[in-house]
Amino acid sequence: MFKKSFILVLALMLALSTMLVGCGEKKDDKNQTDTTNSGSDKEKEKPVNLTWYTIGTPQKDETLVEEELNKYLLEKINATVDIKMFDWAEYNQKMQVKVASGEKFDMMFACSWANDFASNVAKGALIPLDDLIEEYGKGIKKNLHPLFLEGATINGKIYGLPTNKELGWQSMWIINKDLADKYDIDISKISTLESLEPYLQIIKDNEPDVIPLTLDKQSVPYVPNIDHFLGDKLPLSIKFDDDSKIINTFETEEAMEIFKTMHRYYQKGFIHPDAAINSIGDNNKSGNYFIAKAHYQPYAEMIWHDGDFSMSEIAIMPVHEPYANNSSTRGAMQGISVTSKHPEKTMEFMNLLYTDEYVINLIDYGIEGTHYNKVDDKHITKTEQGKKSYAFPSFSIGNLFNTYSLEGTPNDKWEKFEEFNNSCINAPSLGFTPDFSKVKTTMSAVTNVAEEVNSSIYLGVVDPTEYLPKAIEKLKKAGIDEVIKELQRQYDEWRSNN
Repeated sequence: MFKKSFILVLALMLALSTMLVGCGEKKDDKNQTDTTNSGSDKEKEKPVNLTWYTIGTPQKDETLVEEELNKYLLEKINATVDIKMFDWAEYNQKMQVKVASGEKFDMMFACSWANDFASNVAKGALIPLDDLIEEYGKGIKKNLHPLFLEGATINGKIYGLPTNKELGWQSMWIINKDLADKYDIDISKISTLESLEPYLQIIKDNEPDVIPLTLDKQSVPYVPNIDHFLGDKLPLSIKFDDDSKIINTFETEEAMEIFKTMHRYYQKGFIHPDAAINSIGDNNKSGNYFIAKAHYQPYAEMIWHDGDFSMSEIAIMPVHEPYANNSSTRGAMQGISVTSKHPEKTMEFMNLLYTDEYVINLIDYGIEGTHYNKVDDKHITKTEQGKKSYAFPSFSIGNLFNTYSLEGTPNDKWEKFEEFNNSCINAPSLGFTPDFSKVKTTMSAVTNVAEEVNSSIYLGVVDPTEYLPKAIEKLKKAGIDEVIKELQRQYDEWRSNN
């Protein structure tokens, strides 16, 4: 009897044990599925190594910072990142070779001025990110101003993630305050190009060694009411108050009036006679100017005073209201390569760039205690090692609203950025990306003519009433009307879908 009872109890124990093991196995399976979907099961998954090409001068301590970053990323998303930086002057060429060769990598910097974003999309080098953002990058949309994503959209798909920084494009007059005070000039009356004339005349009459208005061959006067949707070096635009048509900027009344004013200023000696071939940098740094012009972001005047305009106290006045266009929204972007084997993991890393303060500050400033020290929760000072051995172009990635500021920066810096971004108006062409494949040769000819005539017209060297019709005729012979017709067709189609 005892033997039978013992055998029965033993059988029950074995059955119970089997049931418990079975339950345990099912629980483990469920956890494995869940964590695999979320990308965080470090025991089951092999760590992924991501290759990231980005712009900037390679830094001595980049490897040191990368090691610290990868320790954190392994714990956070079970991945590491191999950061490969190419210097500013060589980035374009090197990335063109990488893309053309079909090299396998995961992430790259592309924008409106380097490794052209739109061109990379056109040749299929970047993948659409919409689904990846929804599944692995939910924090991005919560933190990134929506107009940035509008600018990053081509043919209805998001192909890049812009840096969350200043959104708008705004020109600002930079005024030598010492000279303004000396001659009791009311800075508040400085606004349009025409409003400068009496004050430029005062400086011209009384300060023979000062350039009243410092401009150079890269300078382009602001033409009111015009959206230069292909950049301000090409005379193709859309009017803000008549946004249905693509036009030749040179044929507008607004442009003619600005060019007349510039020619008058040139004749009066307000602009250096060699402006079309010289750089203005040395004049501005030495304080040998009265009014200059630059593109603005909140508190840029602090940077300008300590940099390009460092020898004078400066004041600023806006040339126009800020507006968001493709150039401003695409000024710094990161995209995922079509050759990436790990797009999901890459998006997880991208998500951290917009949501994780430790990650973005580590990449931007280096290691705390080594490259910088905290002054308070918002401000840091760079160490000597940080100044000499680690400097990353912070504007190029992620969410700047999560980054520290250098000591002395106002506490409300990012609040001012938010106000600035929310004040921006939309350019009519925001999100419109032309396809030039049908007019490629003609577009090249138009660009060549524009490069030939721009500086003389923009800087007032020539009389626009005489020279502008000749420039328009040259552009027509090059085929600008053909380009406008093709772009108008595309623009009409884009407007109907948006």
